[in-house]
Amino acid sequence: MNSIEDNINDHIVRIRLIFIRIGEIDTLNEKYQADVYFEARWIDGIHLDTLGLTAQQRTQLIDESATIRLNEFSPIIHWTPKLLIENAIAQIGEPEKWFTITKIAPKVNEIIPTSLVKLEICEHRRVRGAFWQKLELNHFPADVQDLTISITSDHHVDTVLLVQDEDRFSTINRADFFDQQEWALYEHVATEMRETEEEYSFEHETVIKAKTHPVLAFTCRAARQPGYYYWNGFCLIFLITICSFCIFAIPPNLPQSRLQITSTLLLTSITFRWVVNRSLPTVSYLTTLDKYGIISIFILVLLLISMMLATSRTL
Repeated sequence: MNSIEDNINDHIVRIRLIFIRIGEIDTLNEKYQADVYFEARWIDGIHLDTLGLTAQQRTQLIDESATIRLNEFSPIIHWTPKLLIENAIAQIGEPEKWFTITKIAPKVNEIIPTSLVKLEICEHRRVRGAFWQKLELNHFPADVQDLTISITSDHHVDTVLLVQDEDRFSTINRADFFDQQEWALYEHVATEMRETEEEYSFEHETVIKAKTHPVLAFTCRAARQPGYYYWNGFCLIFLITICSFCIFAIPPNLPQSRLQITSTLLLTSITFRWVVNRSLPTVSYLTTLDKYGIISIFILVLLLISMMLATSRTL
C-alpha cells in the first residue's frame, strides 16, 4: 500500500460502498438491479471563505471539530475525484449526492499555510439503477455469481489512487434482497484495485501512449438456488431418458414401434433442451445442465442406432 501511495503525486481517495438493496438478477441479459450508497473521502487544504459557511458552521468546524454538511461544493473551485460507475447501464430516478467536511489535525512537521485549513472531504452518493455483469455459467444451475460495482475516476492513475476505506467496511443488506427465492446472498463484500485504459486518448501527438484510469471494484456474491432446475431440468431429462428403455418391452418382431417410440423421445429431449436454453444467455461453453442433456441425447441416439442394426439383421 505504501509503495503504491509513494507513486501518487496528488490525492488518495478512500471509498466504502454499501449494497442497500439488490434487485432482480437477469441471467439472460447479464445485468442486475441495485440500490447502492458509497462514500469517497480525501484530505485537502481549503480556504474556508470558498465554502460559503455560516458563522455557526465555521465555529462548529474549527472549535468543535464537528462534521458539516455542505449545500454546494464546486468542482470548479475545489479538487474532486470525478467519480463514476463504470458498469452502470441504466439509472432509476435522480442520483442523490452531497458533501460533508471535517477538520483534520495536521501531522507532526507538516507545514500548512495559515490561510488554509486541513479538511477531510467526503462525497456521499446514492445510486439506483441497472448494472452490467458478466455471468460465469460453467456450473449452472449450482453457480455462484459476482455482482460488481466498479467505481472509476476521470483523473489518471498518476494523480489519484482509489483504495478501500480501512476504517469503514463495505457491507451488504441481505434482508431486502428481491430474488430470495432464486438466489442466496453472501455476507462479505470483496474489493479489487485495477486500471483501465482510455484507448481513444493520447498524451501528446508525437508519442502514442494510452492513458489509464484507476478502478476500484466492489463485489458481493450470490449463489443460485438450484432446486427449480433440479426438478424441472435434470429430473425431467432423466425421466425422458429412462422411458426410452421401455422399448425393450415391445416384442422384437415389431421394430417399427421401437424405432417410432425412440425417435419421439429423442425429439422430445431435443425440444426440451431448446426450451431450457431460452432462459440462459448464449455462451460458447457447456454448462453442467448442457452436459447432462447432451449425454441423455447420446443415450437415445445409441438406442436408436442399436434398434436400426437389430432390424437390419432381422431383415
